[in-house]
Amino acid sequence: MVKASWGTKRTCQNCAARFYDLNKSPIKCPKCGRDHDREDFVKVRRGRASAAATTAAAAAAAAAAAAKAQLAKAKKVEDAALEEGAAEDTEADDAAVEDTDDLADEAEDIEVEVEVDDKGDGDR
Repeated sequence: MVKASWGTKRTCQNCAARFYDLNKSPIKCPKCGRDHDREDFVKVRRGRASAAATTAAAAAAAAAAAAKAQLAKAKKVEDAALEEGAAEDTEADDAAVEDTDDLADEAEDIEVEVEVDDKGDGDR
């Protein structure tokens, strides 16, 4: 039988031992000796969302869905326009390709000077 003088049964957050707080402050674990405040044992609970917040979230979700639908419709129109102009664009792209043959010749002409240090070879 639990006596009122024993206080509240607690669980130590350090060693997980169960003990009665004996209505003392600070609460001290008899097993590990850690001091606890009363606030250490209070569970933080999240409240329910208010009706206004729920309504605002629903409105935001509806607006996002409408915007997504509008973007999908605009993309379909853009894709159709791209398909019509695709044949014309390939000819223009072929003409715009740069001739890279002379770039390879320039890469061969680059000289790099490397300084050799003879003193460091014996240290290895």
